[in-house]
Amino acid sequence: MDFRQFPQTLSSVDRLQPALTVGLPVFTFVLVLIDFVSGNAVSNAFALYAGAIFKLELNRISMYPLAHTGIFHWFINVVSLSPLLARFEKVHGTVYTGITLNLLAVSTALIYSLLAGILSPSTRVEGLSAICFSFLEFYALKEQAYFPIAFQWGDRYRLPTKYTAFMALIITFILVPNSSFLGHLAGIGSGYLLAENYLKILYPPRKVVLFIEDKLESLIAKLSPIVVYYRENSAADTRTVAYVPLFGSDAEASSARFESSGHVLGTS
Repeated sequence: MDFRQFPQTLSSVDRLQPALTVGLPVFTFVLVLIDFVSGNAVSNAFALYAGAIFKLELNRISMYPLAHTGIFHWFINVVSLSPLLARFEKVHGTVYTGITLNLLAVSTALIYSLLAGILSPSTRVEGLSAICFSFLEFYALKEQAYFPIAFQWGDRYRLPTKYTAFMALIITFILVPNSSFLGHLAGIGSGYLLAENYLKILYPPRKVVLFIEDKLESLIAKLSPIVVYYRENSAADTRTVAYVPLFGSDAEASSARFESSGHVLGTS
């Protein structure tokens, strides 16, 4: 696995970045500022706790990733998530990615409620970090078919690629003990559901995505000089081809695409 190729593979050299990948950090930063000047009004309204599911507090179930405890919390989450989100948006489309974020948020909330309801019912969580762990797990499972070993120390110690998200979970908890271990674990669970296509049935029909794009047409046109909007018509085609690994040369990727028999998100 050649990590030197990682930035190039994610097209970091592109002049313009994907619309949602740019818009999400901007929007959440504004919410951080509002939260600061309003005495934590945003956090109080959006933070997720185990009982929110049973009380049907829908704002908490789906909106908790948008709230953060402060600038540093927001910054770490955005830096961690943006490369993975950009890659996903370029392949799957902007609106489709927005729908995916919402599905990941809700499924993570459900898993977290089950875990925290037993182990830590009074704890509240917020922020994009769980979504970051979802994408880490998604890409770990996809990369597993191409690069089974993520790291190797000598001849005895190896870290299988499919366990890299769990390694990140442990390292994060060691470095940041007050982070939500259960929340991040729930995020990994949602990433597994996404990678294995268990969330597929929850996506709306394609005509709904096209309808949303039609309503956003004027906004898309205005934003085109500063961001790239990935349309559903083009993204639908890219979603039907085999997964292209994050690492490795074009030749390796082509060989992997030919040999792989794995399923692609959105296909059967």
